[in-house]
Amino acid sequence: MRLLLGKLNALFWSDNSNLYARRLWLLFFAIVALLAFFQPAQRNITHHYSRAAYNWWNSENMYSLSGSGFLYFPQSALLYTPFAWQEFPENITVFKKQPLSETLLPTLPLRLAEVLYRAFSLGLLCWAIWRMCELFKIESRYSSLFSLVTVLSIPASLTAGRNGQFNLLLAATMILATVAVSQKRWGSAATWLVLGVLVKPLGLVPLLLFGVLYPALWWRLAVGMLCFMGMSFIHYDPKYVLSQWQMCIEQMRTASTPTDNSFDDIAGMFRTFGINGSDQTWFAVRALFAFLTLGIAWRLKKIYSSEVGPLLIAGLSAAYLMAFNPRTETVSYVIIAPFVAMCAGLLIRQQKSLTVLTALLVFLCIGFGADCYGDIYKLTRIWFKPLLALLFFGLLMVWGARKYAPIDHRNVQAL
Repeated sequence: MRLLLGKLNALFWSDNSNLYARRLWLLFFAIVALLAFFQPAQRNITHHYSRAAYNWWNSENMYSLSGSGFLYFPQSALLYTPFAWQEFPENITVFKKQPLSETLLPTLPLRLAEVLYRAFSLGLLCWAIWRMCELFKIESRYSSLFSLVTVLSIPASLTAGRNGQFNLLLAATMILATVAVSQKRWGSAATWLVLGVLVKPLGLVPLLLFGVLYPALWWRLAVGMLCFMGMSFIHYDPKYVLSQWQMCIEQMRTASTPTDNSFDDIAGMFRTFGINGSDQTWFAVRALFAFLTLGIAWRLKKIYSSEVGPLLIAGLSAAYLMAFNPRTETVSYVIIAPFVAMCAGLLIRQQKSLTVLTALLVFLCIGFGADCYGDIYKLTRIWFKPLLALLFFGLLMVWGARKYAPIDHRNVQAL
């Protein structure tokens, strides 16, 4: 046991801990890059982004109107435009079965762009986590949390990184917005929050939550959202843009009421155990918890420091998104994992031991990566991850109800 503790201490709290974390991120990227290059159509979501970018610039319809496919705002296609070097083959199923010797050279630009896109998305997430850890750096041998937070965040990032989903970018923008709010850099905070909406419509939740709680963001977010709307008219045909907005609204409406039990949200969790409810019932539940989330966030802002408060508020918004978004996918939990990992890191550093509470937070981070654990995922599919998100939501509720702040990142007890 002492030997194990010594190795963990060297990994997380030594002068080389940041170097170990960077190497882990590079290893993660190398594996993902190889898979993306040699198997660009396997477990990949970017073909939806690629086709949307091509459709956008060719003035063709971007939306299926069936609730599947491209589920983002029209201008979100601009995000993937720099990586749309070659459109994916129309028939992805046939492309998967073709030999590499026949498809390598004809699709070389596509494969290289897939690798570059992974470098961009994983690089941004890595940088965001590093910035968050630097925010909580202190003058101590327990200075940086980057290595610990990296190890706890990566399990939930594996599948999202492999698939190339925008969830990585949304997680990064939420983290960077949190750091900016903590540093009272309101312009940067508003920019990252608006970029989060550009990445995914789910970005509206942290934008509204931070926007309500921090008056300094009000006019900045208003200007930012005007710019966001204006971005869609970069396209040369305004009539086409308006038609895509109409289709986008219809697509979102259809997608908000899924017909199968394949999403990892609270409704899916209850349906897994045979407890069903109407769409109206679940809408009421989501609306109720939206107001509850706002109340908890206000309380967290009141009792915590200017650094820790925004972290917990962002974590709360992520927990709400995971548990109450009707289309939460198993890979979406990369959004919440870094915030839970940061809370675990702060408590471990503060208490110098693995208490029941810190063990719970570590367990949540490991559980958010359940889709990578083979047969374990078969047993936990649909119900397990939303349960973990609700546990973190409940923990934040308890922390908000206290009269003092359980987390103080400056408090490091002597050994």
